[in-house]
Amino acid sequence: MPTIRFSTSDREVEFADGDEVNLLRVAIRNDCGIPFKCASGNCGTDRVRVEAGADHCSTPRRRERERLGELFDQGYRLACQTYVNGDVTVAWDPEQIGLDAGSKVYDKLRQVWLAKDDGG
Repeated sequence: MPTIRFSTSDREVEFADGDEVNLLRVAIRNDCGIPFKCASGNCGTDRVRVEAGADHCSTPRRRERERLGELFDQGYRLACQTYVNGDVTVAWDPEQIGLDAGSKVYDKLRQVWLAKDDGG
């Protein structure tokens, strides 16, 4: 089974062979700690550096490239915009600040993301 490794939070999540899963949704569903605010590619809060397995990530969309700018060339992706189909390791700056867990906005966005299927 493929595995997503979340280096910053020292978590690993496996998913079924042949599936393509959204990186942020997997992180939210499994409490892996990727910070987020809008979860739609607008704010850039959920940026992660792909440490290994970039070839198992979806092709980036223009919005993601524009939001990340030079960081994209350094191996960064937006977790909300990235789908994974194999082993991947990601990390993020532990100083990144997302929504406060337990806030109304956090809870609402989390529920929206969890109501959707993992796949892309």
